Amino acid sequence: MALLFEIFSIFLLGLIGGSVPGAILTSTFTEVVREGFIKSLRVVFYAFISEIIVASIILFIFFSLNIPQSFFYLISFIGAIVLLWIAKQIWTIKSLHEKGHIFSFKKIFLLTILNGPLWIFWSTICVPQAYVLSQKVFGGQFLFLLLFELGWLTATVVLTYLFSEFRPLLIKEGVVSIVFKLFSVILGLIAINLIITSFVYFIK
Repeated sequence: MALLFEIFSIFLLGLIGGSVPGAILTSTFTEVVREGFIKSLRVVFYAFISEIIVASIILFIFFSLNIPQSFFYLISFIGAIVLLWIAKQIWTIKSLHEKGHIFSFKKIFLLTILNGPLWIFWSTICVPQAYVLSQKVFGGQFLFLLLFELGWLTATVVLTYLFSEFRPLLIKEGVVSIVFKLFSVILGLIAINLIITSFVYFIK
C-alpha cells in the first residue's frame, strides 16, 4: 500500500511539474495560437522527448558522479540567451499566415537542456526520490522517470487543450499580434529571471 502511494505521489509530482508556467508551456501556447491544438502537440512531443533525455542524463550523472550546483546556474545563463533569441522571433510575428516552425526539435531541446532550474529541480527533488525507489524496486530510478514524465505529459496536454479553447478569441484580427508580443515578453521575463537568479547565486 505504501509503495502504491509512493507511485501515485511521483505521478502527482510530474503533474505539478508540467503545470508550472515556464518556457515550454509558453512555447506550446504560442504554437496553439499559430497552428491550433493538434499541431501544437508536435511541440509537446518535442518537449517530452527532450525532458526524458535530460532527466535520464541527470539520473545517470547523479547515480555515478558528483556535480556541483554551480554548474546548473552556469547553464542557466546560456539558456537565457536561447530564450531571448526565441522571444525575439515571436515578437516579429504579425499574422497567422507566416509559415515556418519557430519551435523545431533543436530549439526545444536547447530550451530543455539549458534550463538550469530543471536541473536543480531534478537534482534536489527528483533524484533523492528516485534513489529511494531504486532501493525498494529493481530499476526504481527508471520507474520514477516513467511515472514522472507521464504526469508531466498529462498536465501539459490538458493545459494545452484548455488553452486551445480560447483560440477563436485570440486569433481575431488586431488581437493576434498582441498575443504573440505578450508571449514574447513572458519568455523574455523568464530569461531575465534565470539571469538574475544565477547572478545572485554567484555573488553570494
